[in-house]
Amino acid sequence: MEREDEQRRTDRQEKDFVDQLATHYTPRPWTSAQRARFDAALQARIQRPQRRGWMVPALVAAAAAALVWISFSERPDQNEPDPVVAGGWESELFLSSDVSPLDDRDDREALPDDYLAIASLFLDG
Repeated sequence: MEREDEQRRTDRQEKDFVDQLATHYTPRPWTSAQRARFDAALQARIQRPQRRGWMVPALVAAAAAALVWISFSERPDQNEPDPVVAGGWESELFLSSDVSPLDDRDDREALPDDYLAIASLFLDG
């Protein structure tokens, strides 16, 4: 019995709280003058033609021209070497003799077979 009474009291408190929020946040009704002013402003905004200036197309064209200019200026000359080809120092760095092959390493440093397969996929292509 006490539980049902407590439930009813809680339900009543929740309903009172919701009603209090609803009355607190309900907007005040407009006067006829306010309503007429709002309707006139809304009608004027709807009927006003959109202004299409020349500035937006000009800015879009300028941005497109800048992108084209940047893309052509960033292209390497035909006489320059391919940047993908490694130079001598890069080969020495990556293929130096201080890196031991996998067979020379002890078992603690060896990668699991799954990792070796993934590494060989990335390194060998």
